[in-house]
Amino acid sequence: MNEKEIVTNMISFIEKKERELQFNKMSADTQARNDVVKSILDELERVTTDENK
Repeated sequence: MNEKEIVTNMISFIEKKERELQFNKMSADTQARNDVVKSILDELERVTTDENK
């Protein structure tokens, strides 16, 4: 493998890893938002259930 091929392969590898990192960050951000929404809904259910007793 010549130098140009090595550099091209390294760039491809780095770009792939960057895409993976971006995807993982988006997934983590989405999960964090879902967790917040779930906790809000759980608390709302708890409060309204307690008020109806």
